Order: sequence, then structure tokens, then C-alpha cells
Amino acid sequence: MLDNGKLRLQGVGAVKIKLHPPIEGKIKTVTIKREAGKWYAVLSVECEPKPLPASAEKVGLDVGLTAFATLSDGTEIENPRYYKEAQAKLRRAQRKVARRKRGSNNRKKAVRDLQRAHAHVRNQRADFAHKVARTLVALFGLIAVEQLNIKGMAAGMLAKSVNDAGWASFIAKLTYKAAEAGRELVKVPANGTSQRCVCGAPNPKTLSQRWHQCESCGLSVPRDHASALEILRLGLSLLGGTWPT
Repeated sequence: MLDNGKLRLQGVGAVKIKLHPPIEGKIKTVTIKREAGKWYAVLSVECEPKPLPASAEKVGLDVGLTAFATLSDGTEIENPRYYKEAQAKLRRAQRKVARRKRGSNNRKKAVRDLQRAHAHVRNQRADFAHKVARTLVALFGLIAVEQLNIKGMAAGMLAKSVNDAGWASFIAKLTYKAAEAGRELVKVPANGTSQRCVCGAPNPKTLSQRWHQCESCGLSVPRDHASALEILRLGLSLLGGTWPT
């Protein structure tokens, strides 16, 4: 229970807490965890949804590694690659741990510094995902995304890049933000979205082919843009809608 800026815990008592963001709604559960030498209280709350004004705007979203995501209107969202940028710092922190004597205070401090460096990357990635999801939910009434097998994709040669992109966390945030705002989010099968055109014609490509050129309808756009268009078409078809003209 929160009381005058303090959290009352059974068996512990009142503990000072820094709230971010402010609590809205009725607290249902409290989970205490320790991460990188710091203590955190994770609160789940029950609150009323806050629907945004209705929007007729629709978008298909294709996540990727070159760009974090490409929208069906051709907009590209840059991939920040936080882990890649932090790799030099993480390697130095890891070397410090390796050089310290096991069980020593210096090693404990080096381990904590390494944990904090990893936590900083996770926090950067989470903040980025929150901001992008919030922007998309504010702009579009319908958002179509692929139902990706992210665990399978993160087990191959591109594992580091896939994990650094943080697609699973982003889609999870986008899902609950859309529900809270009264938006429609639809997940479509990922199979073949890059191998056919939005007009329905087959358009096979290898991974190295980054341009979509359709001989049937003449559509000529970057590969990820074409995929986003197809994702939107599939989303509309699942909802019984029609392709906008």
C-alpha cells in the first residue's frame, strides 16, 4: 500500500519509494525485485481505459534490422542499435570482472558495474519502444503487424541483431497501448509477406534483394515498404475490410 510517498510491505514496514510514472488506478499486486544492485517495486494496477479520439487512419508495420520498422506509407523508423553502440563499454566491464579475484569486493563491484551497463541498454531499448508505440497509437486507428516467431529468429546467425532490435517487447507494448487507447491492432501471418505483391501476384526475392518490382501492377518500392503494404492488406482482409483506394 502506498502512503505519503512510502510503500508499506508486509514484514518490512514503510519504505521510501520514487514513483515513475505516477500510479493511476487501483493497485492489485506488488512484486519486489533486485537488479544491478538496486531494488525495484513492480506494481500492477487496475484502471479504466483511456480511448483516444477515433481515427480512420490505417497502417501496416514491417519490423526489420536495417530500419527498426517501415510503415505502409513508406516512413522508416531508424534502428537505434543500443547494444551494438554499447558493446565496447560492455567488453571493458566484462574484462574487469574477469581480472578480479573471485569472492573479492572488487569483483563484486565489477560485476555490479557490468550489470548496470546491461540494465542501461535494456532501459534505453524499453524507452524507445514505449515512445514509438505511443506515437503509432496516437496516429492510427488500425495497426497491422506480423505474428513473428521471434524466439526462432533469435536462435540463428542474426541473434544479436534480433535481440538488440527488441521486437517482442515493442509488439507487447504496442498491443497494450492500442487496447488502452481503443485502437484496433491485428496480427497477420508472417509467411510470404515479402514474397508477393499487394496486388496478389507472386514476387519471390532472396534476402539480399532489397527492392520490390512487380511486373503485374508496376509497383516499385523498397522491399520493406512492399511488405508493410501487404501486411496492411492482410490485416484489413482479416477484419473483413477492403483495400483503400
